[in-house]
Amino acid sequence: YYQLVIYIIFRFIRNYKMNFLESLVAEWYEYREYFVRSNVRTRERGKKGGYDVELDVLAFSPKDQSLVHIETSSDANSWRERKERFLKKKFILTHDEYEDLVFKSKIKTIKKIAIVGWNYKTKSDLNWRDDIEVKLIPNLLEEITAKLKKTSPSKHVVPENYPLLRTIQIMIEFQKRSTPV
Repeated sequence: YYQLVIYIIFRFIRNYKMNFLESLVAEWYEYREYFVRSNVRTRERGKKGGYDVELDVLAFSPKDQSLVHIETSSDANSWRERKERFLKKKFILTHDEYEDLVFKSKIKTIKKIAIVGWNYKTKSDLNWRDDIEVKLIPNLLEEITAKLKKTSPSKHVVPENYPLLRTIQIMIEFQKRSTPV
């Protein structure tokens, strides 16, 4: 079932500027009423040009002044290489730098999430640092589908500006209707 959903998502978003995980995460947090920025560049290099850091998704909740920084990867690197890259290049900003990126908004809490790995389980160490939650891709999909299972497209359709989430919602409904009771 998840393979079919992933296949449809891949086919649907090949024209997106972000990879499918970034797009899915951005939609998921925006759907949950976060203010979302994607592919955020920071730490400008000056005369050399370009930026030292690009963040996948920042999701800010003005209600409770919390920020969620999400980095995604569906690479084939080893867990050690992936962890090293994320710790050296991704989760490196200071509190003040995060506040600058959300228009100088006051941030009370920052949650950092790495969404990686296609397996349902891994023997690899997922404790990268105390302030980083490592979530496996199938667990993200389960989180999303669990929430969307509670909504019916005929009663509460996911808005059309969330095409990936809407596709998942419709696939869930299709699966319910096509599965014999």
